[in-house]
Amino acid sequence: MPKPATLKKLIACAIGFFALFWVGDALMDAAFFAQGSFLNELFIEEPREIWMRSFSSLVLAALFLVITLYAEGRRSVEKSLRQSDELSRIFFESANDAICVVDTESLSITGANQVFAASYGPQSGGVIGCSFSELIQARRAPEDVLSLLAQCVASGAATSTEVSYRGVDGEVVFEEVSFHPIVDPQIGVDRVLYLARDVSATRRQATLLKESEQRYRAIFENTGSAMAITLPDGIFQEVNRGFEILTGYTREELEGRMRWTDFLTEENREEMLRQRTLRWSGTGVRQSCFELRIKNRHGELIPVVGNWAAIADSRETIISLVDITAQKRVEDALRQSRTTLALAQRIASLGNWEWDVVSDVLSWSEEVYRIYGVDPAITPTHDAVLRAVHPDDREQFIKAVNDSLYNKKPYGIDYRIVLPGGAVRSLSSRAEVTYDAQGKPLRMVGTTQDITWRIEAEQALRNSEEKFSKAFHASPDSIVITRAEDGTYIDVNEAFQEMTGYTRDEVVGHSSVELKLWADPESRMVMLRLLNQYGHVRNLDVRFRVKSGEIRELLWSADVIEYQGEACLIAISRDVTDQRQLEKELLESDAKLYMKHEELKNLFHQMEGIRREWEETMDCISDMFILADQWGRIRRFNRAVETFTGKAHRDIVGRECLSFLDESGLKEHLDAQGTELFHQSSGRWLVLNRYAFPTAEVDGSTREVVIITDTTNVRRREPRLVQGKSSPLHKVHNKPT
Repeated sequence: MPKPATLKKLIACAIGFFALFWVGDALMDAAFFAQGSFLNELFIEEPREIWMRSFSSLVLAALFLVITLYAEGRRSVEKSLRQSDELSRIFFESANDAICVVDTESLSITGANQVFAASYGPQSGGVIGCSFSELIQARRAPEDVLSLLAQCVASGAATSTEVSYRGVDGEVVFEEVSFHPIVDPQIGVDRVLYLARDVSATRRQATLLKESEQRYRAIFENTGSAMAITLPDGIFQEVNRGFEILTGYTREELEGRMRWTDFLTEENREEMLRQRTLRWSGTGVRQSCFELRIKNRHGELIPVVGNWAAIADSRETIISLVDITAQKRVEDALRQSRTTLALAQRIASLGNWEWDVVSDVLSWSEEVYRIYGVDPAITPTHDAVLRAVHPDDREQFIKAVNDSLYNKKPYGIDYRIVLPGGAVRSLSSRAEVTYDAQGKPLRMVGTTQDITWRIEAEQALRNSEEKFSKAFHASPDSIVITRAEDGTYIDVNEAFQEMTGYTRDEVVGHSSVELKLWADPESRMVMLRLLNQYGHVRNLDVRFRVKSGEIRELLWSADVIEYQGEACLIAISRDVTDQRQLEKELLESDAKLYMKHEELKNLFHQMEGIRREWEETMDCISDMFILADQWGRIRRFNRAVETFTGKAHRDIVGRECLSFLDESGLKEHLDAQGTELFHQSSGRWLVLNRYAFPTAEVDGSTREVVIITDTTNVRRREPRLVQGKSSPLHKVHNKPT
């Protein structure tokens, strides 16, 4: 559709052509046909003439208008073509991409811009007429470029790809390559437009951006604090691993579902909402950090410190939280430590003081008042301190103070004071002095510690060392002190000198290896291993070679001690040579005794067998046998005794023999030994005899055997009285009633 200005121009041209042809026709009628004057012909009133003139003028005007439009169109196309060619040339020359036109038959360059010539062309000469494939190979471009060219020619459609290769300078070049066919309607694709855009910088920026994003992600995930990005409504958009650990929720549960206010307590929520509303000024400056307690998944309150920050060009915010539980513990521990320190200072009897030299004003801490035994309500003075110093130490004290004030010497002194009650304490004072610009003393600040206990401990240590020295030299056992580093003898006692035959001067400064004291070097290595493993050695059997060459056996014990400020070894040894010889003889005696014991044991077994045979024999005899020991107690008896008395073994053994026989109704039988008497309770005739053993005991006492013979059956077998005479037994014993 023509533009409005062009349409107006066409209408004006049509009206002009119409008027021109109208006037021309009137002029021709007036000149050639003499029908009237020009004006009469021009303003003719006859309708037929008007219509004919109007039709012919309109036709001619339309014809000329078409011719004009055609000519104008040709001029416009030519102008547009010239403009297009000019624009194409300007674009071709001013483009930053490498552009060239390649002939498809010869693959030669028929046109190229300056960028292509500079990038692909040789150093001397132009690129027009050069082989495209040679230029590509010289550029070290991949073969895919030529394959893409063949594909564009074959398909007649534009093709593009991205290639990368290492350039002449060794750096990797990234290019977006495209081929655009130039089609001739008669012969097809005879030329191809090649366009190569260097995107190395873009790729590098993309790589840097990716690396930056990776660094940001690494920092975001591994920063060590809990971080989260929140939306304007407080919902978490993204959280890191630290936030998961802090809250106990997973990413899926947090992102897009929960708000940061869900973790605040009621007392913190209102304050945090106010801070979030006012956290930035108009310049976007972040507010100061905040500290609060948040609730985790398990309902535990965790102390954290955090910051809000705005993300530029967005409505999102980032919150960073750091768990300060450990810091709180450290703070609690620090408070406790300070309390403990104050207590330790009181326990250590350490106080501080300050003396204003110019105004002569002295201030004490509470502990100094306690050390001096002064009421804290009393204001201390330097003169009062001098009066409290022990008279023997006063001059030294004054000299130390004056040297520190006027000679700028370090102030440090140990002195004694006399308390108001008369007690004496030892103190240690250390101080520093500050001076003005002229070098005059201004004030002295120092500490005072009660070291009475230390002085007493030092005196006790000296006493202990004196006792140790006496015990060292008076010990009957050999005692030596050697240096742990090289084994050199530092000191030996008299017992060592007497045992080895060496004098103290011959030993001190030398080692046992130099003196060849160890008869068995392996024993020394065993001692060193035990000492390194356990820190001490106890009762180790060793052998020493004394000065005379004799080998002595020792019982060795050692410990590591600190002596005169260095690690030393104190060893105590006892000569057990004679004891070992006695032990050897004792072992030989024990062996002989053991052999004798075995012989006696075998004999005992034989005697025990005989005893058992005797007891079994006695149990088979009807007569009663009782064996009494030297004290008259029943030791053994046969089964006939148990049967006769009706008592068990435990009720008989150990009883006194005579009382047991009396209890059993054998009193008369004891009185008439060897005589047959009638036993009333059993209804038997018994004969009792007592026999003493022929061999006495060691103490001279004797044992005896009581034999009770049952003669009842013998009497039944006796013959009756013959010829009125009775048996002799009947004459001896009374008949029972």
